[in-house]
Amino acid sequence: MKRNLIVLLMLSLTLVSCTSMGKTETIEIQEAQTWEKAESLNEAYKPYFDYIGFAIPQNLLNRSAVQEGLAHQAGCITPENEFKPDFLLGWGKPASLTDFTAEDGKSYKVPSQLAGTNNLKTYLTVAYMNNLKIRGHVLVWHAQTPKWFFREKYNPEGKLVEKDEMKARQEWYIKTVLEYVKTWEDKNADGQRVIIAWDVVNEAINDGSDYLRNTGSDWYSIYKDDSFIIDAFRFANKYAPADLKLAYNDYGCYGQYKTGKIVKLVQRIKDTPDARIDVVGMQSHIGMDTTTFIYENALKKFFELGVDVQVTELDIGNGNSICTPILLADKYEQFFELFLKNRKTEASNGICGVTLWGTIDERSWIYKNGTQHPLLFEQDFLCKPAFYSVLEAAKKEAKK
Repeated sequence: MKRNLIVLLMLSLTLVSCTSMGKTETIEIQEAQTWEKAESLNEAYKPYFDYIGFAIPQNLLNRSAVQEGLAHQAGCITPENEFKPDFLLGWGKPASLTDFTAEDGKSYKVPSQLAGTNNLKTYLTVAYMNNLKIRGHVLVWHAQTPKWFFREKYNPEGKLVEKDEMKARQEWYIKTVLEYVKTWEDKNADGQRVIIAWDVVNEAINDGSDYLRNTGSDWYSIYKDDSFIIDAFRFANKYAPADLKLAYNDYGCYGQYKTGKIVKLVQRIKDTPDARIDVVGMQSHIGMDTTTFIYENALKKFFELGVDVQVTELDIGNGNSICTPILLADKYEQFFELFLKNRKTEASNGICGVTLWGTIDERSWIYKNGTQHPLLFEQDFLCKPAFYSVLEAAKKEAKK
């Protein structure tokens, strides 16, 4: 269904007229509203999803005004980089080692401590103080993981370790991160879950015809198969609280080559008795030419596996095409209507949460000097037409 949106700026008001199937609706909104003064997306979507969320870097998270806006608009936040292995392990070789008894009963040398627990602590504290939850991103990834983590004697120039030792290191890392968070929650949040989901493994599927990403991945270079992914979900299940959602996260999940391979991987995990997967994280870096039809086809295949979907990294780029604020707003409304149509219910699997990958255009990873304006807010957290179209999708759903 195609909508033609016309924005008329009149003094202090913006009138948004939507023409659909011959029927015109006019939405009246305040011009130049900032996100902390506008209606709350999180409140609007509470009847339908567990949360509406935003990715946020720590240098923005530390600002009190940003925390105020997040507390109003969001139910959940995702660290853009700060929970990735580079940040939690620290870039430099570990200062000291200790013994760790792994699943195979053998003892292995592992770092004495995580170097980056302050990153965990900062996000946990801010989230808890502002009644926000967190999606953890990410435990196992081929990128943004120190080279020394995969090499003999933790020497970044050394040889890759053997599979059994890498498996022990993976177990130690997942155990250490999850237990740190659980200890913090028990002590500071009365045992309440602040981190509600983790991307256990990120972007391990190949873009082309091969099953797994087999270049640029030290995980694959050591294992040569998908057992490092299966092990990650086994260890996450072993050390995570039962109510913590475990996700496989990837981009292009609705693409020609990826959907079937992700289905295969999820089924492999589900067929492993001591592994657990609850969610497929669909990153959803959508283009203006991405159709809801192909996206929904992928959703249905994931739901059939008995898992839910979290939209984890939503933004809408226009590539080399010209894209007006109104065309962007129309695209956002189409996709949020799709999300609502396919939401999780008591009777069926579905979409249970949506995270925008960023807050303001100028801080987006694809902004590129103003060639892309992919998000709901712009400089100074001003609400764009796309914000109001997302809000309107929820309002229309409430009227049904």
